[in-house]
Amino acid sequence: MKRIFTLLLLVLTQVSMADCQVLLNKVNTCVDYKWTSGPYLNSRGQRNFSELEVKFFMKDDASESPIKIDGIKVYPWMIMAGMQHGTRPVQTTALTNGSYLVSEIFLRKMMGHWEIRFGEDSDDFDPQNDDHILGKFIIK
Repeated sequence: MKRIFTLLLLVLTQVSMADCQVLLNKVNTCVDYKWTSGPYLNSRGQRNFSELEVKFFMKDDASESPIKIDGIKVYPWMIMAGMQHGTRPVQTTALTNGSYLVSEIFLRKMMGHWEIRFGEDSDDFDPQNDDHILGKFIIK
């Protein structure tokens, strides 16, 4: 009986929790993303822009229903030995399916790795400060 209860509890736990690709813990929100174009790591002379579809949903919502997000920005960010920096601003557009399209992402091939960082849209936001970052993923 104890094994059945444990198994049932394990199954229910798996069913009730959403599957987060990126967790924005501070705001109890998950992010699912898929590249709709790219990601392109441009060499000298190339100007290919990447596009990313992003869906936000509540961490405890197993149905993963999209939610409207205000005040969160997306920052492409390069991490290199001894330095880090961003790239040009991206465009974010709300889609009819509840997701957002992040476009005009320009990434240049460099010695290091690119990340997509999610941060609060505020005047004092610093994408270099990990305390200001809500969540991130490495571009592969």
